[in-house]
Amino acid sequence: MIFGHIQPKDIAAWSSITTLAWLLAIGSHSVVWAVDVIQLKNGDQVSGDILSMEDTVLTVDTDYADILKIDWDDVKGLISDEPIWVSFHDGADIPDGVGVREGDRLIVFRLEPDGPVQLDRIKTINLFALSYRGSLTFGGSVTSGNTDTQATNGSGTLTINKGWHRIILDGRANRGEADGKLTAKNAAGNIRWDYFLTKRSYIPVINFSEYDKFQKLTYRNTTIVGAGYDILDRRRNFLTVAAGPTAIYENYSTQAATVIAGLSWLARWELEFLKGDLKVWHHHIGTRDIGRDNAVRINAVQGISIDIYKDLSLSLEYNVRYNSEPADDRKTTDSTIVFGLTLDIQG
Repeated sequence: MIFGHIQPKDIAAWSSITTLAWLLAIGSHSVVWAVDVIQLKNGDQVSGDILSMEDTVLTVDTDYADILKIDWDDVKGLISDEPIWVSFHDGADIPDGVGVREGDRLIVFRLEPDGPVQLDRIKTINLFALSYRGSLTFGGSVTSGNTDTQATNGSGTLTINKGWHRIILDGRANRGEADGKLTAKNAAGNIRWDYFLTKRSYIPVINFSEYDKFQKLTYRNTTIVGAGYDILDRRRNFLTVAAGPTAIYENYSTQAATVIAGLSWLARWELEFLKGDLKVWHHHIGTRDIGRDNAVRINAVQGISIDIYKDLSLSLEYNVRYNSEPADDRKTTDSTIVFGLTLDIQG
């Protein structure tokens, strides 16, 4: 790069360096600061988790006084252990060289009393516009010769965030034939709504549905309401766990439908490496019936993908479905390996 004549590729390079630096900053700040600290103009300090600021009221979750409401005019400055999203009043200048710019918002860790960001120009903190992120994957295979086989697989996932709400949609379907005979036919879908009480803890409401012809499963619906916690919550790196009581409706083709109570646990993590070119993930739902046969069921989807061109990537996915009490003459475990092409979507 020659100073005084900056090429577009140089700007992109510096943008990548800036992003990497901020990822490193996230780790360093999380070590130094255990909680957020708000400095008041009267000299006092308030510690806790900064939830949001709207209509000149800063909302803070504390261990000693639950939720506090602080007049924004009384705030001198603040330091956060996690990035905060700041939006500005119309006409306000957004300073350059501070934090990370995301549209008309600024992502920062601190707002200093005499810093470049003027507090009276700030309109909101941590009030997010609608954002979404997901993927669509399609895979299949055809074999001819001594045995003619065909297999088709499709799956998709979408996570939508707005304010203190998160919606997660998952779906997948598999179908296989060998010499003209059906050998696999199953599908599953998940609808999930998370309502956040703090920046990390939330109440999940989950509805998970399944169908599997060769398990003789006509329909199973698992409804979960519990408690969850985001261990890691970044747009590109994500880890959350949840658990709670469950109601299960189950209908096999060989027996009458039943409704039974249970307990469920969930884990979901998605990580990116090599500047997002390499992705790995694991989505897990487990359920144990209470009473009856105390059956344990686990659905797990894990995989890896490598970017090949823009939003397209090659993926390898391994799906496992386990039922400790399957229908008569059925095996306890089914698994599927899917090679496919994945399209990433985000906004």
